Amino acid sequence: MRLAKKIAVVTGAAGQLGHQFCSALASHGATVWVSDLELDKCKEIASSLPGDLTHQSLAMDVSDPDSVKAGFCEIEKTSGCPDIIINNAGIAVFTSFEDRNFDDFMNVFKVNAGGTFLCIQEGSRLMKKHKVKGSIINIGSIYGMVGGDPRIYTDCKRTTSECYGASKAAIIQMTKYFAVFLAELGIRVNSISPGGVSNNQGKDFVKNYSNRVPMGRMAGETEISGTAVFLASEESTYLTGQNIAVDGGWTAW
Repeated sequence: MRLAKKIAVVTGAAGQLGHQFCSALASHGATVWVSDLELDKCKEIASSLPGDLTHQSLAMDVSDPDSVKAGFCEIEKTSGCPDIIINNAGIAVFTSFEDRNFDDFMNVFKVNAGGTFLCIQEGSRLMKKHKVKGSIINIGSIYGMVGGDPRIYTDCKRTTSECYGASKAAIIQMTKYFAVFLAELGIRVNSISPGGVSNNQGKDFVKNYSNRVPMGRMAGETEISGTAVFLASEESTYLTGQNIAVDGGWTAW
């Protein structure tokens, strides 16, 4: 039980990766706060997590400073200070950039980069107050590191966008900034940049994507969460300011 007695917060927990992060943390002994926009969905996930602990649910809009402040106040009041924060909440847009609405463009930044900032701000404030040497894990993307390849989206409506990649690049940069800024408090900040995760995509897309990956396949849905458990655990206490690409080698060539 590598994370026994640890309190973890996962934003965007109702999504595919968020759910897996919650499950992996719970499997390793952490008490998990399952956070997303819809409370009922969070409750459903919290009650389904493995282990004998009572996990918590929290409705929180990471793009709203008041909602984030209230959310972390609730966490502190109920459980104390979190030891682990996974900033996973995020959105994307799928229209072509020629037709991009500027409000949509900025909203992607508001949720992805802004939400990460607000949760680091409030989370690290609690960690400083309670003298907790915590681990903050931000979720970037390979598209925050390299450009998307439009040739692979032949039968997939979920194409990548310039604002999604740019917002993920901002998260990777903030990871480095806050790792330096919070190091003196013993708070570690790292990011994980996943590659494509299998999720019933079209056959052509899966083939096209896999052909670009040295390992020749997309990630399984549980293959990202192990890195998060490592970064959350005492086994990574000298690791901070790093962006780990869990991508089957996509960014290696």
